[in-house]
Amino acid sequence: MPSAVSFGETMIRFSTKNFERIEQAREFEVSIGGAESNFAIAFARLGGRSAWISKLTNNPLGRLIVNRIREHGVDVSNVIWTKEYRVGLYFIEFGRKPRGIEVLYDRKNSAFANIQPHEVNWDVLAEYDVFHTTGITVSLSESCRKSVKMGITKAKEFGTKVSFDVNYRAKLWSPEEAFKALDAILKEVDILIVTKEDAKSVLLAEGSYEDIARELYQRYGPEVLVLTLGSEGAMAIKDGRIYRVKPYPIEVVDRIGAGDAFDAGFIYRYLEKQDVKEALEWGIAMAALAHTIPGDPVYIVRDEVKRLIKGREYCEIMR
Repeated sequence: MPSAVSFGETMIRFSTKNFERIEQAREFEVSIGGAESNFAIAFARLGGRSAWISKLTNNPLGRLIVNRIREHGVDVSNVIWTKEYRVGLYFIEFGRKPRGIEVLYDRKNSAFANIQPHEVNWDVLAEYDVFHTTGITVSLSESCRKSVKMGITKAKEFGTKVSFDVNYRAKLWSPEEAFKALDAILKEVDILIVTKEDAKSVLLAEGSYEDIARELYQRYGPEVLVLTLGSEGAMAIKDGRIYRVKPYPIEVVDRIGAGDAFDAGFIYRYLEKQDVKEALEWGIAMAALAHTIPGDPVYIVRDEVKRLIKGREYCEIMR
């Protein structure tokens, strides 16, 4: 059974209803959201063994987050609890063209942003195939940055693979700050995932998609590099060979968390079969299905992914 442990912050998500603006809302839908917990949930729902490491304030909001993650079968026993600081929040409003999605963060001085490397039980990484984190975690604070570096060092000691999604967020830091912080980290990564936009604006790669993939693969030297292409699908490179898959036609309900679902699908199948093309197909299928579900976490199971890959229509009634 493939296994993965992720490290990062999860927040309470407040979503407006019926395309309302945040400032006009009278009520919000409450859920949770965080790239690394989204990954852990999706990984577990595919049939893998997963865990999530974080730090939370020991209050009803912190417990709400842990309860929501645990219900998917994710191990949350290594969450660090504190009476200090606060739980991060984020607000999201959905728009129709020409108005897009707007996200407002309220996460300053959160418990996770104040995490220290020595607080984490890094020994647990020895029990998993992959240690997964993202550029979001690196962006939150200097102590988060040090914690990620410590986690990668420990994973290497244990022989645990490191997977990393660049996951750039313009509201958290500038492209220049991101590149300066991530450049050295990415040289230690085994499975590197980056969007075409982040590859260009943050990692400063140029040329065609294949040129970009090859440039980053040579620069950072991962076991496998994945370049996600949005509406054009995804490609990967391993041992100098390029693989590419096309996207599925989709009708978007909620795009938040789709990238995390892709990561989980790709990494799960890659660990299971060591087949890059098949892993890409699983990643793309997970992302497509995630777009059809409201909220950050994906309520998807393995059989749905397999049916989609086999080409069965999903608009029909499943009896």
